[in-house]
Amino acid sequence: MKANRIEQGRRPRGLVFVAAVALLAALAAGAVFGFGKLRDLYLEQCVITDMAAQVSVTDGKMVKADVLAENLGLRVGANLALIDFGRRREEVLRRIPTLRSVTISRRLPDKVVVVAEERTPVAKMGLKGRRGPTGRVVDAEGMVFECARGTVLLPTIVESQLPGTPPGRELKGRPLDALRLVVTCREPRFMELGVQDVDTSHPDYLLATIGSNYSKVKIAWDDMDDLAWKLARLLEIVRSGAVGPVRTWNATMRNSITADPEQTN
Repeated sequence: MKANRIEQGRRPRGLVFVAAVALLAALAAGAVFGFGKLRDLYLEQCVITDMAAQVSVTDGKMVKADVLAENLGLRVGANLALIDFGRRREEVLRRIPTLRSVTISRRLPDKVVVVAEERTPVAKMGLKGRRGPTGRVVDAEGMVFECARGTVLLPTIVESQLPGTPPGRELKGRPLDALRLVVTCREPRFMELGVQDVDTSHPDYLLATIGSNYSKVKIAWDDMDDLAWKLARLLEIVRSGAVGPVRTWNATMRNSITADPEQTN
């Protein structure tokens, strides 16, 4: 009799436990269902239905807004919440080397702002023994890309290795040192030198054409640490006119600049 009373006392507690578990399961199912419904409602609000009202793209001279939008997957019917903008951005920068950066800002729930910054060419890229432009240019960071407009007056970096650094790649070796020379000469204090081209085909030095008289200057490519000093000294000598007309300057020696005797008029 005593055992029966104990068993009877246990049954209600077991039923309560089962009921509690069932209630928790129902609440969990309801929460999942509710979360799913909320997610569906949110996703519905993220669909692009009006490109002009929902998508803002600041483009450049070479890469237009429609090209950027298409490459980022921004089109009518696309869902902003489902686009992997990080991956898309990296793909766009690899595919279009003209772009220096792309900034993407979401404005929840249904708007996105894209700002593209294009690279600015500082020099044209040429090839030894080939006349005329190749269509390649390079920016101050060393990235090579293609640009045909507004580059006529830019200096030329002449590469010796065919086919030259391709678009989408960065300069290395002597062409990179030549770029450093070009960029330094863009500083206001050195612009008077008027660098027109830099030949990288010589194994021991860069050969730059400067000034309106097309004089040359040899600069050792492995001694670029003294570049600013050498350019300042060269400008000082040229301004003084003490040496007379010179066709070739030799700046390959440390702490000195001389006129090449074989090239002096």
